[in-house]
Amino acid sequence: MSEPSAGNGHLALGFFDAHPDQEARVEAAREELRRRLPEMRRLPGCPRGSDEDILAMSYPPYYTACPNPFIADWLAGLERPGDDDRADPGPFAADVVEGKGNAFYKAHSYPTKVPHPAIMRFILHYTRPGDVVLDGFAGSGMTGVAAQACGNPEPKVRRAIEAELGAEKIEWGARRAILGELGPSATFIGAGVNLPIDGQAFDQASRALLDRFESEYGWMYRTTVTPDNGEPFEAAIDYVVWSEVFTCPHCGGEVVFYDVAFDPATGRVCDEFCCSSCGAALNKRQREIRKSKIRTLAGDTIDRVDMRPVLISWRRGEATGRKRFDQMDAEVLERIARLKVPPFPAFQLPNMHMTHERNNLPAWGITSIHHFWPDRSLTALAVLWSWTSEESDPFTRLALRFWVEQALWGLSWMNRYKANDHSQVNRQMTGVYYVPSLMSECSVRYNLEGSSPARGKRRSLVKLWTSSPASAGEVMISTGSSTSLPIPDGCVDYVFVDPPFGENIYYSDLAYLIESWHGITTARTEEAIQSRHRELPKSLDDYADLISSCFVEFFRVLKPGRWMTVEFSNHSNDVWLRIQDALATAGFVVADTRVIDKDHLSYRQVTADNAVKHDLVISAYKPAEATEYSFEIAAGGEDAAWVFAHEHLSRVPVTEGFRGRALVVRERQADRVYERMVAYHVARNTLVPMTAAEFYAGLDRRFPVRDGMYFLAEQVESYERFRITFKELAAQVLFIRDESSAVQWLRQLLKDRPRAFADIQPVFMREMQSGLASWEELPELLDMLEANFVDDGKARWMVPDPKKSEHLDQLRTRALLREFDAYAASKGSLKKFRSEAVRAGFKKAWGDRAFHTILAVGHRLPPDVFLEDSALLHYYRNAERLAG
Repeated sequence: MSEPSAGNGHLALGFFDAHPDQEARVEAAREELRRRLPEMRRLPGCPRGSDEDILAMSYPPYYTACPNPFIADWLAGLERPGDDDRADPGPFAADVVEGKGNAFYKAHSYPTKVPHPAIMRFILHYTRPGDVVLDGFAGSGMTGVAAQACGNPEPKVRRAIEAELGAEKIEWGARRAILGELGPSATFIGAGVNLPIDGQAFDQASRALLDRFESEYGWMYRTTVTPDNGEPFEAAIDYVVWSEVFTCPHCGGEVVFYDVAFDPATGRVCDEFCCSSCGAALNKRQREIRKSKIRTLAGDTIDRVDMRPVLISWRRGEATGRKRFDQMDAEVLERIARLKVPPFPAFQLPNMHMTHERNNLPAWGITSIHHFWPDRSLTALAVLWSWTSEESDPFTRLALRFWVEQALWGLSWMNRYKANDHSQVNRQMTGVYYVPSLMSECSVRYNLEGSSPARGKRRSLVKLWTSSPASAGEVMISTGSSTSLPIPDGCVDYVFVDPPFGENIYYSDLAYLIESWHGITTARTEEAIQSRHRELPKSLDDYADLISSCFVEFFRVLKPGRWMTVEFSNHSNDVWLRIQDALATAGFVVADTRVIDKDHLSYRQVTADNAVKHDLVISAYKPAEATEYSFEIAAGGEDAAWVFAHEHLSRVPVTEGFRGRALVVRERQADRVYERMVAYHVARNTLVPMTAAEFYAGLDRRFPVRDGMYFLAEQVESYERFRITFKELAAQVLFIRDESSAVQWLRQLLKDRPRAFADIQPVFMREMQSGLASWEELPELLDMLEANFVDDGKARWMVPDPKKSEHLDQLRTRALLREFDAYAASKGSLKKFRSEAVRAGFKKAWGDRAFHTILAVGHRLPPDVFLEDSALLHYYRNAERLAG
C-alpha cells in the first residue's frame, strides 16, 4: 500500500500528532476506522463479520480486527535510529534453546508459539533500540512481546542472553513491532499480551465480575452433600464428571462408561472392561453408540451421544470431596434448561476439515456452534461475555474478554476428565476437535480463578499485566493477509516469521470456536495451508503460491541490506523445498540455517519416536541497494555474478566450530555460492551469465580459498586465527543430489553412533538446500531410514550390520510390508502374490488390531491358500470374529 494521500482524512494530517491524548486518540481512531471499513474490506484477508463486530473487537489505532489503516501514519511519526554507521550483523549463527515456562507464553493457548526470549535473541542481534520489527505470521503476538521486552528484560533472561551472545555485543532497549496475522482470534490474543493493560484495573473488574456471577448465578454451581455421619450441607461445585452411556452389543443393555471402565484406585481408564448387565468382555471399539434427544438452550432439538453426569467434586472452605450425582443435582440442570440467557452464537457449524472430516462432530451431535457446551457452561459463558461489554475502559474490556475467552475450550464438551492431573482446567486435546467419553464440566470460578485463587488463571494474568513492559504505540496489530500489507515500501528494519507449514495445523478451523463468540471469522480462502477439505481443497502448489506472495511483500517492506528470519517446522522435503524457492523468488538470499529448540515439547513430540522435535531457522537477507544498483548495470554480464558473490561472502559466517572442532561453513563452498548466485539472477528475471565450471574458476581467481571455502580478502586473517585454535576440521559431508547420495549422506552421519529421528532431521534439512536435480523426487526422510537402516531398540537409527541376522530381518520385513500395502490398495482377486508378504502384513495388522485390513486382503486370496497355511487361516478367522 502506498503512503497516505490527502484524501485519507485524519491520516493525511498526521493522525497521531493530531490526537496526542490517549483517550481522545482511541475514540477518534474508532470513528476513523468506521469510516474506512468499506475500503479495508476490499483488501485480501479482511475477516468476515459485521462492521459493529469488527469495531467492538478492535482497539484502534493500535489493534484492528481488519487491515490496520493507521500503520503508515504511525511509521511516519516515529523517531528512529539512523543507518549511516550501522554495520551488517551477519546471520544469527548460534543454535537457540529456550523453554516455555514464562507468563506470556502461558497467558493464552494457541496452536504454535515461539517463546519470546528466543525471539529476543534474534531481535537483539539484527536491530537497534527504536527499530521496527515485522512479523507477518504473528500468531499469538510473541514477536511484539519480545520487541518490547528488549527494553526491560527479566533479570534471568538478560543474564542468559548476555552469557550466550556476549554482553558487549548487545544494545538493550525496546524495539517497535508490526504484527500481521490472518486470524482475528490470533490478533486478539496478540493485543492482549502487547497492549498496555492496567493489571490492577483488571484485578478489580474481574473480581467484581466473578462476585456478581456468584450473587446472581452461583446456585448453578452448588450441590448438597450428605455425609455418612452428620447433617447435610451445601458446597460449591468445582467440576462435574460426565460419562458416555452406550449399548452393549451382546445383550443390548445400558453401559455407563465411567462405572465399568474407570478404576478409582489408579485414576485410569481400563482398555478392557465388562458389561454391567451380561458380563461380556468389551472395549470402546466394540461399543454401540447410543443417542438421546436433547433440547438445547437455543430451542433446537438434536440427537446427541448419550452423556450422563455421574460424579461431583465439591469444595467447602478448605474441605473438598466427591459425591455421586443425585436427583437434587438433576433438578438444578432442569432449572437451567428453562432459563432465558443473554445472546450466544447459535449458528450452524460450517463444513470444515477438522470438524466434519478429521473428526465427525455431527455424528456426535454437534451441528451448531452452541452444541459445544453443556447448558450450564453455555449459560455461564453467555452471561459473562455480555457483562464484559459493560466495561467502559477499552483496555480493561479487552482484558476481561481475553480472560473469559481462554476458557471457551475448557468449558466445552471437549474437556477431558483426567483424574490424576492436578487440575481439571483446560484439559482438552490441543490441535483437534475431540469429545471424550469422560468429560469434566468445570465451574466458571474453578476454570477462571482456579482451585487456589492466589495461583490461578486470574491471578496469573494480574501479575502478567502488572509487570508487562507494554506501552501504547510500541506495537501495531493488523488482521488480514500478508500478501498485501498496509505498510509503505522499505521501512521495516527486520522481519521474523514463523509461517504455517503445509498441512501441519488447520488454524482457521481450530479458531472458529472462539471467533464465533466475537462474530468475526477468518477469511479461509487466504489461509496459507495445504488442505484436504473437500469443499475448500488446497494443494501444495496453492500453499506455495500464498507463501511466495507473502515473502514478496516482506521483501518489499524490508529495508535494503536488512535481514529476515524464517522459522521452519516440517519434516516434508517438498514443503522445505517450496519454502526455499519462495524465498529466492521473492529476492531473498539464504545465508545460514540453524536450529531452535523450544525445550518443552508437545504431546506428539514427546510420544512419537519419529516426530520433528526441533525447528530450523533460516537467515536470509535483502541485498543492499549498492548491490542491486551494480547488478542492474551489469545484468546479463559476468560482473553481475561477482557483484552478488562479493556481497554474499560478506554476509555469511566467517567461522563455525564447537566441542574442539572447526566446522565447514557450508555457504562458503563453491557449489552453494553458485546456487545462490543462480537463484539471485532467476529471481530478477535475468540470464545466468556463466556455467558452474566458469563460476568455480572465477571464484579461484578472485577470492582466497581456505579449507575448500571462499573468503573476502579482509576475512582471511580472522579465519586463520580461528583455525589454528582447533586441531582438526570436521570431515566434509557429501552433497545430497538424489536418493542415492541422500542414503550415503545418512550412512556417513550414522556410522559413528545411532541417532534419533529428531536429531537427524534438522541437519538433513539444513544440507538439503536446492541441491536436488530438477527431476528428482526424493522420498521422505523417514521412508529412506526405514528402507535402508535399522532401529537399535531405543528408537534410534543405525547402519545395519550385515553380520547380524536381526538387522537383515528388519529390512526384509519392511520390504514385505510394502508389498502387502500394495496388495491392500489394489482391487480384485489376488492371483499372483508373495505368501511371505501376506504373512508379514497379517501379523502387523493383527498387532495394530486392523482386523478389517486382514479381511479385505484375505477374502481376495484363493481358498487353497488357507488350506496350505494354517497361520493365515488363524489370522483370518479371528479377524472375522473380532470385526463382527
